[in-house]
Amino acid sequence: MARKGGERKKAVTRSVKAGLQFPVGRIGRFLKKGRYAQRVGSGAPVYLAAVLEYLAAEVLELAGNAAKDNKKSRIVPRHLLLAIRNDQELGKLLAGVTIAHGGVLPNINPVLLPKRALEKAEKEAQSPNFSGLSYDTNEVALKDAFSQHGDVIQVKVMCHPVTGQSKGYGFVKFSSEKEAAAALEKMSDEVLDGKNIRVHFANSG
Repeated sequence: MARKGGERKKAVTRSVKAGLQFPVGRIGRFLKKGRYAQRVGSGAPVYLAAVLEYLAAEVLELAGNAAKDNKKSRIVPRHLLLAIRNDQELGKLLAGVTIAHGGVLPNINPVLLPKRALEKAEKEAQSPNFSGLSYDTNEVALKDAFSQHGDVIQVKVMCHPVTGQSKGYGFVKFSSEKEAAAALEKMSDEVLDGKNIRVHFANSG
């Protein structure tokens, strides 16, 4: 700490300078300790900390949505698995990772399902759900965006029961599975109201 005019000047950490929560100094120390390269630039730990913080935020957001869908207030390994495996990019990044006590994605062959369950599964196949939605996006704007790829028969943005504020995810139902699949392909990672949305088929598990 430096003294100036009899007052102590507070040291500003590299994390604060970079506007990050993850510890830049600690990550830099680990990079040097691991000897991954002969030299480690001053920007390397800042970049890595930013990437790790972004990934953590994405996983926590999706796992939180999975916990809410299952009416739970605490995130458990099962919710982390559902969040990662239902997201195309995270699933590819963590394809070789096993999450302890996470279980597996529900995947039952439709032939083995009873008639009522089969009808429910067919309906779910027509309903892509999405996350990463802007809190300002309403159901009208959402229907307009998805109607470009098929006949939308139902749109639902999930909102808080008390405040009415959007939770950042919802469902769109199409009249056919083919149209739903086309929307899934075209709308994944598209920008809507300034945010990239993630789209996948509705999963009740």
